[in-house]
Amino acid sequence: MKKLLLLAVVAASFAGIMQSCKPDNPDGGNGGASLSVTNKQRSFVVYHTATWCGPCGLYAMPEFKKLVTNANPDNIVAVDYHSSNSSKLVPLWMKPNNDTLFIAPFAFELLTTVSNINTSGQYSIPTFWLNNSLLGTSTVKSTDIENASVSANQIATEVGVAASATASGQTLNIKYKLKAFAPEAGDYYVSVFVVEKKVNCLQTVSGAGDVATDHEHVIRASAQADASGKPVAFSTSAIMSSPAANAEVEKSLSWTYSAIPQAVKDKYATFGLPWWSWNPANTGVVVAVWRKVTDNPTKPWFLINATWADVK
Repeated sequence: MKKLLLLAVVAASFAGIMQSCKPDNPDGGNGGASLSVTNKQRSFVVYHTATWCGPCGLYAMPEFKKLVTNANPDNIVAVDYHSSNSSKLVPLWMKPNNDTLFIAPFAFELLTTVSNINTSGQYSIPTFWLNNSLLGTSTVKSTDIENASVSANQIATEVGVAASATASGQTLNIKYKLKAFAPEAGDYYVSVFVVEKKVNCLQTVSGAGDVATDHEHVIRASAQADASGKPVAFSTSAIMSSPAANAEVEKSLSWTYSAIPQAVKDKYATFGLPWWSWNPANTGVVVAVWRKVTDNPTKPWFLINATWADVK
């Protein structure tokens, strides 16, 4: 497996080019009937990869595609995370002065959370992460992931989650609801990711070179931002704080797609990038729930639950 050095965290003052976010607004979002949250535990699977990674193309990607095709999304929420700026499917972020492309900071935050690495460390790809643990690398099979999720989903549900998403032009109206079933003391936060269900892009395959490949469930954006407008992986404030059993909270937010400026496309034309084209029918939203712990400062975020919503 190849190794690559983690990119430095991009400064919060950089300007985003792929997403425009508005803060959580209980009166905004997609409206309609209130969501219903069931006592249901799901597993969150992050497949960590890059388009230049030959072992990914040969071993891991086919298994991830099987997982997406075969697994029940009400049991497993799976996302494809591309983290190298030499990869053709990374979430993009741009310095305003020189148009340099980087991994989006929100994606970097997610990676450091699921993999428990630091900014000076190294990591290997491909890897599969299930909830709060490394599941394996190139040898992982889709059936391994499904079997692991069976055990993981048998734990008592701390907090259940439901979500919906509707499109109005290039704007997503997203609603999510949390319900405490067996909560623990502590603060609960959420991630809200916009995912492209399928995109065709060249993938290096060991022994075969670059092959046109369908990539599944690619993380493209975060629907949340901090006060400066920078997309972030986690809500900037707790959604629930040491809730009582049966406590509920429902929130809405909106997110607007912004196309990559033509000047940027022209500058990076030689990359052969499949620029993200807005298509609500090819879009999903993932809401993940995390509890912030105080007894492990190197890994403060603990995955609690997740859900997937197709965009209507």
